[in-house]
Amino acid sequence: MSQHSLVNQDSNDAMVQLRSVAYFFAVLYFFLTLAHFFFLQDDFKWVLITSALVTATVSFMLGRMAAHISSTQQSLGILALLVMGTSNSLLHLWLSHAPEQTTNIFVTIIASGIVLSNRYHWVAAILFNWLGWITVNFVLEMPLVQHFFFAMSMSTLLSWFAHLARKNVVAKQIELKQERDIAIQHEMEAKAATEAKSAFLANMSHEIRTPMNGVIGMIEMVARSNLNKDQADFIATAKRSADSLMIIINDILDFSKIEVGELAIELMEFDVDQFLSELVHDQQFQASKKGLLLDLSKPQSQQTRVVGDPYRIKQILNNLLSNAIKFTETGGINILYHLVHIDDYLRLDVEVRDTGMGISETALPFLFDSFSQADTSTTRRFGGTGLGLAICKQLCELMGGNISVESQIGKGSTFKFSIKLGVPAPLAPLSQQQHRASMPSFVHLRLLLVEDNFINQQVMLAILESIEVNVDVANDGLEAIDMLKQARPTTYDVILMDCQMPNLDGYEATRRIRAGDAGEVFSQIPIVALTANALTSEKQKCFDAGMNNYLTKPVEIESLKTILASYHKI
Repeated sequence: MSQHSLVNQDSNDAMVQLRSVAYFFAVLYFFLTLAHFFFLQDDFKWVLITSALVTATVSFMLGRMAAHISSTQQSLGILALLVMGTSNSLLHLWLSHAPEQTTNIFVTIIASGIVLSNRYHWVAAILFNWLGWITVNFVLEMPLVQHFFFAMSMSTLLSWFAHLARKNVVAKQIELKQERDIAIQHEMEAKAATEAKSAFLANMSHEIRTPMNGVIGMIEMVARSNLNKDQADFIATAKRSADSLMIIINDILDFSKIEVGELAIELMEFDVDQFLSELVHDQQFQASKKGLLLDLSKPQSQQTRVVGDPYRIKQILNNLLSNAIKFTETGGINILYHLVHIDDYLRLDVEVRDTGMGISETALPFLFDSFSQADTSTTRRFGGTGLGLAICKQLCELMGGNISVESQIGKGSTFKFSIKLGVPAPLAPLSQQQHRASMPSFVHLRLLLVEDNFINQQVMLAILESIEVNVDVANDGLEAIDMLKQARPTTYDVILMDCQMPNLDGYEATRRIRAGDAGEVFSQIPIVALTANALTSEKQKCFDAGMNNYLTKPVEIESLKTILASYHKI
């Protein structure tokens, strides 16, 4: 790409130069033709008029044809124009026998250095001027030869310096173009590498999420059954381990989303006081296990309802609180926050203070870098990917804010972050409690589950049956279409469609259903994607295929119930 673009750019520059010189010559010799016609009284008047007019015409035609001439020929075209200019000057000198006409040759010699960067072409132009002038002077035995010889020498020297400057400018332009093209090439390679890495991470997260859906789903199903105390403890431990693994997987996926610019901030209304209180309450268990005090300092504020992305704010705070609990052995963690009204938006300022081990001054500048931790022993002792704080920083910036840290070894750390939040409309939507209370019964909902993985089938069946949904299962897209063909119009209300399946994947199956391959009656049936790939591009791919909604694995029961409620026929 770089070499090709460089050749094209060089050819374009040469074309512009040839066109500029040619049109200049055309205008110059057109007016020179008029000057010869009106002011020249000598017998050779018409010879010079014809010569100037031919030069003007050739120059104009060369300017018009410049775009169709190769770069090498373009340089020769400029040389040809200079030779024609010299020829006009030599002809005038020859016919007039006037030594002062030599001054026209001086101008042509200097012009050759200004417009010619090719060394051979410059030498050819200079030799032509010198040989022509010497020949005319030798044949006509003109006076003042020594005087004009000195002037010709000075003109040649000036032309040489102009030629060197022109050559250096062209060489520098070529060098800059090469560097630019190399930089563009490197940028494209880096972008391609980032996209390839992100695609790899997304694929790996998909491959891991699929079995994790089975693991977490089965754990939740077992946790709801009758267990004795020991069994309940075992299941709780397994659930925490699975959740920890999902945090790592989500960190990797979020990081890959950020790198390719696919991580989007969603906006919804929520109560910031209630949100932070519930979040801290969820972390109390981990803090109390280590004998730490976890305290939330609430400000006195009339404004508590805001518009923002509570999931991403929770992600930031959970990361900071988890780190604070992890690296604090005695004392406690204090969370302070306040909401500031600025113009037409709100700013949430949060501080997380701990009395932990602290961070060294040498590690502080790199703390928010990807895959960075304060000490190499940190990973061995506490685990983690080293992505958490890097993701926090990116999330804060995506929400119009920033994050910083102050710390001293042995005295603890203080993480501060701020984000922009919107001001809610006067009419607030239903609260989460009201929303849950209004959730309908799914006892009459008829659903077709299209899933090829046996374990995931069992998980989804257990979840759906637990909320009293009537379910049939198809093992791939082809089987789903066949089942729809044989079904009555009232058999199914909605389809849960896995995206990656053998024989016929979820995308193509959806396109065929929308095209009427399963019967016109089902062409508009709601189809909800089930996928372990959580990239925004994957979501768009599902919508482009004709799906109505989107669920990621492991499936959250509340999200599933919310989506099913929107398609439930009451």
